[in-house]
Amino acid sequence: MNLFGGKTNKYRLVPRAPGDTAPLDPTIVNALRKAAGMDPARFTVVPLEAGEANALASPLFRTGARVEHAFAFETVNGALSAIERLIDDDLGARISKQDSKWVVVFDAPDDPSVAAGDAHQALAKRVTDLGAEDRGFTHLTMNLTKKTV
Repeated sequence: MNLFGGKTNKYRLVPRAPGDTAPLDPTIVNALRKAAGMDPARFTVVPLEAGEANALASPLFRTGARVEHAFAFETVNGALSAIERLIDDDLGARISKQDSKWVVVFDAPDDPSVAAGDAHQALAKRVTDLGAEDRGFTHLTMNLTKKTV
């Protein structure tokens, strides 16, 4: 939304179609060269589709103080069962394969009123029956910067 009453246009960068010679806005040209080191002659911009303006990273990375809780499982079934058991509105999860184990990392907001170790033990108690191997927890602070050109 534009505070001065005009319409705000949002675009995404795409490769140029063969024969496309439409000029880019000089601001975009400079940004491509300086910030990204990209050749502006190879790209053009197209308007975002309806609903596309929402950042894809927003649901993946919430900003602020976070605690990640990691557990490894022998089977994908155990890992997916743990995800199904624990995720909710405040607790997200990601899964990856490491060697012969399935590692699930649960991402939660850091609650200053609860020690992270205690919160981790509470989660561990809920997944030990699924064969979880405790991989510990990590504090982190996430900052997400969006730049719409």
